[in-house]
Amino acid sequence: MLARYPALQSSVDTGAVVDSLGALAAGAAVGGLVLYLYGLRARGAEDRVAALARLRRAVRAVLVVVYAGTVVALLDAGWFLVVDAVAAPLVGTDTPVASAVTLYLGVTTPLVAVIGAYFGAFPAAQSLRGTDVSPASAALRLARFGLGTALYFTVLVVAMDTLETAPTAALPFVAVLALGLVAVWATSPWLVRLTRSTRPPTDAERDRLGRLCDEAGLAPHSVRVLEGADAKQAFAFARGPPRRQHLFVTDYLLDELDDGTLRAYLALRAERVDRKHLEVRLALAVGTAVLALGPLLGVFSVPGASDGTVALVALAAGLLGLWAGQRLVYRADAAAAERTSRAAVETAIERYADLNDARMEWGRLTSLRRMEPPLRRRIDRLRDRAARE
Repeated sequence: MLARYPALQSSVDTGAVVDSLGALAAGAAVGGLVLYLYGLRARGAEDRVAALARLRRAVRAVLVVVYAGTVVALLDAGWFLVVDAVAAPLVGTDTPVASAVTLYLGVTTPLVAVIGAYFGAFPAAQSLRGTDVSPASAALRLARFGLGTALYFTVLVVAMDTLETAPTAALPFVAVLALGLVAVWATSPWLVRLTRSTRPPTDAERDRLGRLCDEAGLAPHSVRVLEGADAKQAFAFARGPPRRQHLFVTDYLLDELDDGTLRAYLALRAERVDRKHLEVRLALAVGTAVLALGPLLGVFSVPGASDGTVALVALAAGLLGLWAGQRLVYRADAAAAERTSRAAVETAIERYADLNDARMEWGRLTSLRRMEPPLRRRIDRLRDRAARE
């Protein structure tokens, strides 16, 4: 990977290490201060749920900025030279293994600043949610998520780079990207297990979930319990290709929902799986990004049309698709209500919001990003449908 950047192929000095440590400290300090001050404001809000939603958005935005800014600062400080010097005696240079090690260390080092910045928001988040998560546990979970995702990303990038640059059977960029997305989709259950703490269900949990999944129309290949009771995380989702899907359920959800409500919640998951909601959303998001940015970056061009026109058309079509895709959620809700009952589905949606301190309403941009209408609107649609019948 670094062979593509000859300017980085020079000796390492102590100054590079000092500057790199300074960049990490600066990213953590600035990001942590911003989130701490924002958290003070959020803790004083009258609407706790709305304040928590704003804090979550602020955390996502600030952590992304901290990560990107730290990457740039580390490049400028010569951190990759340090990585090369450490890795070269072990894995050599200009080899696939060396590229993988360099890339992995390069994308994981900024996580130190990200974790440090996150602690600025930790007091406010813990106060608003009333959780029992310790700072050490929060740091370990964030570190595991980041390190696991980075490992997955590194393997994927190295594999795609090999396919694109191999002397024989080299594939075009679009084909390599498509293969990468298929690989992510097919191996997503292992990504979840790599980045989150999971365990097998107990005998009682297995019997309960097996019975309720059958009644809800969900037939997972396997079931894993996500450990998140101390963080009050209540959700379930299925990942993987058809007939090999893995169901992940948080222990907090199992503890807090009775059988009737959990059955309805699982029915909602099952109906979304049947309608390929996740796959459609990802296809629209990635397809829009590729078609909009491809011509502008010179990856491909459309004969007879300017690059700007192609990008605008692709963006408009993608947004329209995400808007129309919300109908898949309405249809899944209606099918789940038929399988269980409308009252049970409404209770499941409301309990999900209550347990996770989630808002019942959100804006249009959030609806487009999630390809999902607000929770309140979903309940209203179910009631309107029942009234018409």
